Amino acid sequence: MKNYGATFGENPVGTNPEITEALMGKNPKGITFVTAASGLRVNANGEMVDAYGTPFFFHQLSGQEMEIRSAGQDRKMWTPDDLITR
Repeated sequence: MKNYGATFGENPVGTNPEITEALMGKNPKGITFVTAASGLRVNANGEMVDAYGTPFFFHQLSGQEMEIRSAGQDRKMWTPDDLITR
């Protein structure tokens, strides 16, 4: 996400599948920022998922800041075991 932001001056926007596509090369410069070799996991719906197979939740805080939430081991969003990064 940080490399995308540094390249384009802002983070990708949209739904999880849209953000996933942008990071995988569907962006104005055709740059691939993440791959399966880098640990990317994508489900059948085209959503980037965590280690437990649950889609990440992307929350745009601004054009340059995004909160990314993983549901954690219980696979339920908005519970105490959620993992959050910005």
